[in-house]
Amino acid sequence: MDSPFKTPSKRSMSQMLPSSGSSSPFTPKRSKIKKISSDSVSRILAFDESNSRSPTRRKLDFLSFSQNSLLLNENVNENELTPCEETTPVKIEQSNCEKNKILLSPSIKVNPKRFNIPEQDKNIIKSSSNKKSGSVNSTPSKKSKLLSVIAGCKKITSYFKPIQERQNSITNEVGNHFSPAKHKIKEENVNSITENCIKIEKKVTTPDKNDNINNIQVRSPKIISVSSNNPIVKKTSPRRKVVKNSHSNKTKSEELNMAEQMTPSKNGSINNSSMTSSRILEYLENKVVISGGDTYSRFIKSIVLRTEIFCFGKEDIMEKIESATNDELKIYGRLIARKHGWIRLNAPDGLQKYKELNLCDNFDSVLESLATKQLINTDVTSCELDTLLNILKTQELKELQKTFNINLSFSKSQTKPAMIKSFVNLVKNQRTFCGNSTSNLKERIKNIIGYCLKLSDTSRNDIMSCLIYESYPYFSGEEKDRFRECFTKFNLVEKNLLKFPKFEAKRVSINFCSKEHFEMYKTALDLRHEVQLLLEQKDHENAILVLCIMFENFKSAICDKSNVESLLKIPTYLRKYSAISVYAHTLFKNITILKKCTSNINLAKEVLEFLLKHKEFSVSKQADLHIELAKVYETQYKQLDRAANIILNGLKDDNMTELGRQMLSKRAVMYANRKVRKLDNELKNELLSFAPKTEKEPPTTTINGKIISVKEKGSSGRKQVYSKITDNGDCHYMSVEELAVSHYKSQGFLNGLHDEGQLIKSMFLLCFWDIIYGSYPPYVLFISQYQDCPLDWRTRHFYKIREQQIKDRIAELKKMNVDQICDILKKFCDEYFETQSVINWKYMNVDNLPLCRTLLECVGIEVFLAIGDQILKDGRIYLHGMPDLVVWDVNNHKCIFVEVKGPNDKLSERQYSWLLKLMEFGANVEVCHVVGTGGKNNN
Repeated sequence: MDSPFKTPSKRSMSQMLPSSGSSSPFTPKRSKIKKISSDSVSRILAFDESNSRSPTRRKLDFLSFSQNSLLLNENVNENELTPCEETTPVKIEQSNCEKNKILLSPSIKVNPKRFNIPEQDKNIIKSSSNKKSGSVNSTPSKKSKLLSVIAGCKKITSYFKPIQERQNSITNEVGNHFSPAKHKIKEENVNSITENCIKIEKKVTTPDKNDNINNIQVRSPKIISVSSNNPIVKKTSPRRKVVKNSHSNKTKSEELNMAEQMTPSKNGSINNSSMTSSRILEYLENKVVISGGDTYSRFIKSIVLRTEIFCFGKEDIMEKIESATNDELKIYGRLIARKHGWIRLNAPDGLQKYKELNLCDNFDSVLESLATKQLINTDVTSCELDTLLNILKTQELKELQKTFNINLSFSKSQTKPAMIKSFVNLVKNQRTFCGNSTSNLKERIKNIIGYCLKLSDTSRNDIMSCLIYESYPYFSGEEKDRFRECFTKFNLVEKNLLKFPKFEAKRVSINFCSKEHFEMYKTALDLRHEVQLLLEQKDHENAILVLCIMFENFKSAICDKSNVESLLKIPTYLRKYSAISVYAHTLFKNITILKKCTSNINLAKEVLEFLLKHKEFSVSKQADLHIELAKVYETQYKQLDRAANIILNGLKDDNMTELGRQMLSKRAVMYANRKVRKLDNELKNELLSFAPKTEKEPPTTTINGKIISVKEKGSSGRKQVYSKITDNGDCHYMSVEELAVSHYKSQGFLNGLHDEGQLIKSMFLLCFWDIIYGSYPPYVLFISQYQDCPLDWRTRHFYKIREQQIKDRIAELKKMNVDQICDILKKFCDEYFETQSVINWKYMNVDNLPLCRTLLECVGIEVFLAIGDQILKDGRIYLHGMPDLVVWDVNNHKCIFVEVKGPNDKLSERQYSWLLKLMEFGANVEVCHVVGTGGKNNN
């Protein structure tokens, strides 16, 4: 039996580069650099070509489990390592298993461990491994698992027949090249860190003329040319290898003079102060050729040997890297990629492994040279006693306890921290023991540890500062992942396995007019990272302490009027790269944690009020700030009048976005209609005056579905599982979206997608490729070659800067027919396929052009262009939140955008706004409510 429904295969996680999971705030989840979110599952219906490179195509066959197991054996690489939706555990009743076949939908099949399956059925559907390809710790393959249980399988069939997915060159080439180190929380005490951060942040100095780097404009790749070849080349200092530049030394840049939400003026000039340092001129004129060594050494050189780094006072680290040999940088690059801490020689993951790799001729002499240059520290006795003890293994600590006659009565149950504490307490309580001083104890520990090293804190901090400056235009993940992700991109670009759009990049430092401002930015990033680590450890008390320090730093930075004024002159898409913006964003993101502060019950209110007072640094969160502050007054202080006035002030703000006004209006109506603690009539009427007029509500439909999920501990927040019996008695297990799709199939809509608008958005954006990645002087839109979108992406500036070009392109597309638009899509697909960009190539590729054609015919060109135009106008709001499904009937040229809502699920403000917009554009929309039955625990 063939079904017309198709489901795209998800890409193997082995085909994804390591990532923090945090996607760029400017870019939708779209490319192989970033992990595919577990809740962004896509479904394709009625598109039947098995020999296709498109991951959205599959031939759907219902097979017996024995047949399916053979197919899974042949296609194990495709189905292994696949992320899936979190699904509520399911209990398969024994009677159903015996009477009928159980057909599993893709979201259930790929990870059956999420289901509460009886013990006798657990061997039937094995979970695929979660390990990445190439991992030394990978679990047994699905093939071996299936072969071991195939004899006793019951009749459980796969919902869809897997096909061989197109090979990805990145998987084959990268492999084990980079294995991310496991992260642990920093050992330093939170209080000492935060005190140092306050000292750094409170430095307020007038930028020196020689420190100002706004004068420096370098066109990439004039300064650094990176070669992936590895010839044996005599090392040449950038100061000696000179290529004369035809450009004048008196390079000038345009200054972006701009108010808070205004597009930069095309008239203006940037800082014209002369550059007096001969070293700066030398770097500007010279062309630094980086070659030889391996990828690690070239990466270190590329981020350190830059003109701007000299201006930040990092000349010391530049000289150290310049003087280091390729062999030294091979080792140092690998060490800096690890977690910062002491590394033993013979530990399982210690220095010996580098020696065995034969990375250099004389490993010992390389380490000695690195120590001489003060890039590494080998004196373990210089660290604190508890840190030194922590290097030891548990068994070594027990032996040391015996040596010093520490009570061992409960040693078997002692944890490592407890053992360390026993030594610290002993040293604290008596000056000497066993005739030895503390220094002698350290020597004893040193003898046990053997050779051990740690990266020099100063040099490492300088290199991480260089990395932050190099990557700030495109990196937005967690600090612990910055080196790994930036190095991976550098490596893949060198090997031509990763490509970015071609654009004109200008290395102009807009925000960091002095090294003090850059250090403030780095301090803000460090504090943000510290908060993330503490929250991961569920240490809310110390997280609140660090957030309080960030709040104090935020207020101190705001007091620097010259800094604030300079930031307000640049657009918001550049303003975000500043310490003030980092503080504002982090404080609001963690407002829920601040509400838990018991030592200062007014802390959350004070933070929100200060953020609202300086809302120019939280432009995208203005509505949320008003709502959160109103909640605090309503719930904590029981002051409904004050809460209502805060909402009213937000509604009166002319800069409030359409979505923000909609969110505030909803809360205004709620306050006005309160039955208890009512508002006075004057305030109530004023609130209602801002409420929107009665708008046309989107049509709704209701369908029924049997929930078979089992309520159990830990299943909260997972997707429900539904069952449906076919005409032949088979039982289908599926998600709520798949249930809705089957309903619309019965209504005649044989084609459909569950992609939340990814395909139609990618179709539109591809038609505007040259406009998105074009040059628009004097605006600074591209700073780094690793950007996959312009800096103003997802902001209102994007449309204002390109308004005329966008209008002209839309006018051209309106005159075209469907075939002509598809020709444009094919041309750009052939030219830019798999380029890291705003396009989701999972959907938008040549193989899916027939699907694009039928969808475009049913949606209509007018609606298609209206949707895309809305996205370009306000991408921050409308790049996400489109309806879950788009279903269409090719024969009758009908199309419906469907938002699916399960039991107890409600429309979000963004989803509601999208439905209203689609109705305004003339599209057919519908909200499909699924009413669930069953779902009780039968245990």
